[in-house]
Amino acid sequence: MKLPPASRLTLTMLCAGVLLQGCFTGPRPTLLSPATTPTVEDQSAQTVIDILASGATLTFTVNYRVLTKFGNLSSDAAFAHHPDFGNSISIGDVRFIYAPDGTSFTCSTTTGECKPGIDESRVSDRQLVSTIFQSSAIERILQDTRVAVGMGTSTTLSIDDQPTTCTAIPVVDSNATTQEKTYCAFDNLGVLASLETADLSISAISVTLVANAEQFAG
Repeated sequence: MKLPPASRLTLTMLCAGVLLQGCFTGPRPTLLSPATTPTVEDQSAQTVIDILASGATLTFTVNYRVLTKFGNLSSDAAFAHHPDFGNSISIGDVRFIYAPDGTSFTCSTTTGECKPGIDESRVSDRQLVSTIFQSSAIERILQDTRVAVGMGTSTTLSIDDQPTTCTAIPVVDSNATTQEKTYCAFDNLGVLASLETADLSISAISVTLVANAEQFAG
């Protein structure tokens, strides 16, 4: 689905013009309810899970640098949230949009073309999924706590003036060597701040407390 340039411009201007009133309707998308948030014995890991499961509430944009270690592939990525527009996840030239009304789209930022639904195959060559900054990170933490050889270690830090909580989970790799897998989440944003595992390295490089309508279009 590709809108004519004039129609796309009109839609963008309309969205921008009602930025505070909302271009989409319906409840704000949330990740998990408190009743369904996974629980683990490792309190260090649980703290990060709870942050990621809380979902985004503030308006913000986080820009990331992603390294897929198998193949040494680098990607620019971004997670944007606006209560009226939902979540926008960009990985390279692919943009995934989760609207507050439950609809979703996969778009190309190069051509502007959008198709209904989430097509994860568009970024599978980089071993990524659209949910890597929230629910997929939780799934990774849960898996690591199942095979961990000890409890995780908690640390806190600040990235671009945003407080961040981390857990480093000790696991044994294929060479029988103990390695730490590290996950950090932004305390006030409810999204991943960084991730360091055998296959991926994700680092937030900037945070701004703004998001615009163009980030929620192709």
